[in-house]
Parts: sequence; C-alpha cells; structure tokens
Amino acid sequence: MQLEENKIAEEIQKMEYEPLLPVEKKLIAWSLTIGIVSLVVLYWVSAVFFPAAHGAA
Repeated sequence: MQLEENKIAEEIQKMEYEPLLPVEKKLIAWSLTIGIVSLVVLYWVSAVFFPAAHGAA
C-alpha cells in the first residue's frame, strides 16, 4: 500500500503545470453562479411559503 502511494506521489510530481483553459474558467464561473442563484431562490421560496421555519410567529 505504501509503495503504491509513493508511486502515485512521484507521478504527480512529474506532471507539468497546465493552466485552466478559458472554456474551463467559464464553466467554473457558470457553475458557481448557478449554485449561488439557486441557493438564494430556494431560500426566498422557503421564507415565503414556510415562514414558521424562519422564526415568524
């Protein structure tokens, strides 16, 4: 097991640095944006339709 981990570590060290492509950066940005917008929309829906869960009496 230890020998296998050492081989993996050596291979990772041999790999060259590859910067992200512009399309990959766009995909990351879109994913984060969709995630944040979804959280806000779901929180709003929760607050509007289930006010008791948000501390309203």
